[in-house]
Amino acid sequence: MFNIIYSEFLKLKKSYLFTTAVIASVFLPSIAFIVSLSNDYSGITSVLKYTLIKDYRANIEVNCFCFLYTVLFSLIAGYVFSREFADKTDNVIYTYPINRTKIFIGKLITLYIIISFIYILQFLAMYLSLCIAWHEFPSNNFIITDMKVNVYSLLMQFILVPIPILIANITKNIIFPVVYGVLGALSCMCAIAVGSVYSAIYMQFSPLMLPILPMYYFHAGDPIDFILTTISVVLTFSIFMFLSIYHYNKMDVN
Repeated sequence: MFNIIYSEFLKLKKSYLFTTAVIASVFLPSIAFIVSLSNDYSGITSVLKYTLIKDYRANIEVNCFCFLYTVLFSLIAGYVFSREFADKTDNVIYTYPINRTKIFIGKLITLYIIISFIYILQFLAMYLSLCIAWHEFPSNNFIITDMKVNVYSLLMQFILVPIPILIANITKNIIFPVVYGVLGALSCMCAIAVGSVYSAIYMQFSPLMLPILPMYYFHAGDPIDFILTTISVVLTFSIFMFLSIYHYNKMDVN
């Protein structure tokens, strides 16, 4: 298994993927940092300052968890699982005396490592930029709560990843997973709009909203229907993971 993961990273090392991941991780924190530097916050009260810092963090996380990462992780999943078909090396790789399920799991672990790296880098970039822009480091409780939000959101991303993986396996290219990611980001935008107009509970009907729910729960205090979200998590992961592994083992090679 280690050799499979290691070989995947060697292949990714030669691609644009790591550069894209780093840029995407720091992009929104950098934009928020520039905007904060362009404003004059001198003379504001401590209460208002704390509110603005919370908004600074919330804006970055909403845009990352719901929009940017939906597209980015679909791109990465499509690349990891369709590269062999694009390079016409699938007939070589899948004739090795290695169980295809092991290859699938190795690729999945590689993908999970990349996603975790992006989350960690984004978290560090956000608080570094916040500290420089506001000349103040948030309290320990503030940071610990936000760490919980990011960990739970990361786990929800793990749940959703089998969807673009299945699309990449079926289509054997990177375009359709990216199209899925764009449409998913648009659906998240609509879900947030509906939730803001009516009730946040309506956002929980979409599995694609799972990564952002911890932010609303811990920071905004919005209630979560744990029965609904548990059913969504179990069904989404089990169905798409089963279909992904099944198709990966059954698909033909050139």
